[in-house]
Amino acid sequence: MPNMATNNLNKQNNVELQKLNEKSLFTDESKTKDVESNPGCCRSKHTKNCCIATGAFGCVFLILGIVVMLVAPSFLKEKILKTMALVDGSDRYESWLRPPVQPHLEAYAFHITNPEAVLAGEKPILKEVGPFIYKSETIKDSDDNVKWWGDGTLTYRPRKNYQLDRSKSAGDPDTTKITIPNIPWWTGIHKAQKQTSSFAKNTALGIVRDNGLNKPFIEVTFSGLLWGYEDELPCLKMDQPSECVAADASPFGGGGGGAWGDDDDDDPWASFDDAEEEVVEESEEKEGLTSSEAFGGEVDELFEPVDSDFDKMVKPKAEFVDCKCNWGLFRDRNMTLRRPTRIFTGETDLSLKGVVAKYDGRTTHNWWKEGSVCDKVKGQDSSTLPPGLTKDRKLEIFIALMCRTIKMEYEKDVTHADINTYRFIPPANALGRHDETIEELRNEDNECYCVDKFKCLKSGVMYMEPCKRDTEAPVALSMPHFYQAHPDYLKAVEGLKPEKEKHQFYMDVVPEFGFPLAIRPRFQLNIVISGDNDVPVIKNIPKDLVMPFLWAQDGFDEPSEEMASAIAFGLVAPEKLSLLGSIVFLVIGAILLLSCLAYFLWLRRSASQKITYSN
Repeated sequence: MPNMATNNLNKQNNVELQKLNEKSLFTDESKTKDVESNPGCCRSKHTKNCCIATGAFGCVFLILGIVVMLVAPSFLKEKILKTMALVDGSDRYESWLRPPVQPHLEAYAFHITNPEAVLAGEKPILKEVGPFIYKSETIKDSDDNVKWWGDGTLTYRPRKNYQLDRSKSAGDPDTTKITIPNIPWWTGIHKAQKQTSSFAKNTALGIVRDNGLNKPFIEVTFSGLLWGYEDELPCLKMDQPSECVAADASPFGGGGGGAWGDDDDDDPWASFDDAEEEVVEESEEKEGLTSSEAFGGEVDELFEPVDSDFDKMVKPKAEFVDCKCNWGLFRDRNMTLRRPTRIFTGETDLSLKGVVAKYDGRTTHNWWKEGSVCDKVKGQDSSTLPPGLTKDRKLEIFIALMCRTIKMEYEKDVTHADINTYRFIPPANALGRHDETIEELRNEDNECYCVDKFKCLKSGVMYMEPCKRDTEAPVALSMPHFYQAHPDYLKAVEGLKPEKEKHQFYMDVVPEFGFPLAIRPRFQLNIVISGDNDVPVIKNIPKDLVMPFLWAQDGFDEPSEEMASAIAFGLVAPEKLSLLGSIVFLVIGAILLLSCLAYFLWLRRSASQKITYSN
């Protein structure tokens, strides 16, 4: 028995001694040396300090991973938004100058199938012909004409270039014949009807009757209507070339193309960012105001290129070719330098990006009621929109073609290339009269677009003569097929069928960035004609008959692959990059921390084995 007690006591003492020796390996280096005279680098104090530091860094990386996961997405979104401003030399500015998408213009004519019956007082029966499709290119920086003002604004003067795409067109515009209103003839009749004396009216009517085609309706090719056909009337005020017979004097005045539409009149091809409209030049200053003040503040100095190669490609609207006058509605459109538009770049305030500050160098148009909100330069230039659009946001787009702004509001979500967009459309009363009896078409804000001494048409049709006073062309704009217009317009003609999907004007915008993935401005050109007892051939035509002759849509339905890819990456980049960054930090942190823990576990196990062996 005493021997058993002694043995148990010895075993207990050995266990206690082993535990004490194991503990000493981690707390007293001198005791470790008693077990092993040469511990090696793995058990050195330096190695243990490095391992502790490794564990500390691991904890730091783990914390950073969590912070990146929580904070980085909003930080990256803010950084991306800051790149949305138009800054000289930036990628965003370059993509604004040259968008990575090919717009097309689709044009349709309205062929009058019963011109003789119309002259007899019957309804016009119209047949839509087309589409004829043209590739559309906008050059915003021709002749280096973009001007930076240093106050967060820039001015640009675009040019448009159209090239026929025969493969996509429904027919050959060079051979497709259409019967349409004779626009120069009706413009001359309209000018004559405005005369206050019988002598002046009869003189003007004589000029129209004795020159040109002298027909209310003419047959031309589609290309002829757009790019030129022979008609003497538009060239009456022009000097003929010396090799041609001298022209008679004309009461319509001199100057190239003025009476029948110099430069930009009645052009549906000019969509938002490229349209140029005629500006009324005041010969007399308003009482008590300087010229600049009369037009609403300081007038910007306009950029005029000198010896421009682009200008050499521009044709006048009317000119003598082989001693015969050629006139086309859009003959002068290709490469024509449009009027300058000054917009905010978003550098100082992103919410103002694309807002029009001045048009044609001025803050007022001098087209509509003086001093009214309608006559002020305002609205958004649709070539660039601000980021952060919401569904309750109402956009006000400046459309130079219409000489006004038009409001657009959210309709629905639309997906393009797996990217969600907000569709903005004009409300039903966008072109409504202020005193319209049909409630859903009434728009009291449009009251200041009705100008004294000019026609103010029913809802849905915008009379353009107030902003084309030097041409006096009786032209009106509407949506195609009188979509969202007063029912009386459809009753006056046959052959039109307004459809929302075909004729609605819309923009599908990525709300986060303000980039349009689809945009279709759609407008119809109409001529407003009236019968006259002094002109027997048209005496049976009703007063103010709005006759459509052309409609067009510009823009694109879908983004290009390059455009969609870039936008898709920008949308997911904050989340994906943040997730990737946080994963990298977490993995590194976990590796470092686990390495530290593994070292100390190994060290403890190794020490235990050595003590056991030693005992």
